[in-house]
Amino acid sequence: MQANEYAFHTLQSMGFAVSAFDPAAVGHAGTIHGSRQERELQNVTVTITCLSDGTANIDASVDSQLLGQVDFKRGFYMAFNGVAAQTAIREAAAREEAQRPLEQKKGKGLRVLLQPVAGQGAKLDFALDLAADGILPVRVTIDNASSRRYSLDPDDVALIQRDGTRVHALPIDEVIERVTAAERQRSGGVEAAPTDSAAIAQRLGDRLLRTRAILANQQLSGYLYFPLGTYTKGRVTLEDQESEEAEGFVVEF
Repeated sequence: MQANEYAFHTLQSMGFAVSAFDPAAVGHAGTIHGSRQERELQNVTVTITCLSDGTANIDASVDSQLLGQVDFKRGFYMAFNGVAAQTAIREAAAREEAQRPLEQKKGKGLRVLLQPVAGQGAKLDFALDLAADGILPVRVTIDNASSRRYSLDPDDVALIQRDGTRVHALPIDEVIERVTAAERQRSGGVEAAPTDSAAIAQRLGDRLLRTRAILANQQLSGYLYFPLGTYTKGRVTLEDQESEEAEGFVVEF
């Protein structure tokens, strides 16, 4: 639901660190808790309630504080509307650009993007607390606005720590095992139901970036799962299918 995403990014845009996030779904109200230090520590809660018509009610409040409630609510809703409007503009521009013939593309060549999704943010796409499971999901996007064909092997994507150590993505089977075991532990050691285990495997597997060709005027996007850590940059290597030459791209974080 977009309301979860907009509310999450709204708090971040206002300078709040998100400490807890329970996404909303139909029949289940969601909450986001955040804090920021200004003149004093400010803790806030955003509640999201899904309605049957596909819309949502959102309430934002300052915890244990009467003064400043109106100002915070006003600021939150203004920021929320701004996030929603900017997202709509970006999505419309991306759709328009995707429909352009290759020769009319504004940006030619290859564009490579790596986006680590740290902390509670992973719940937006996975509804799982991957950070608590020691997993850092990284969204990989390759936009091939060129006339050439490339191939990408996920094993050729690495994150780089401050000391230069390169870390490669974890095998998907290991990621599924880690997350399932962590969910079992959080439930008090009760065995996860087969359907729950299957749902976790499907959720992680469906979003996995797999080996594939990137044709001319095509975009490829998916996730790789790395050990949780502090990384300064990432490196992606693509191979030109015609010349069989490798091209490396370094993305700073």
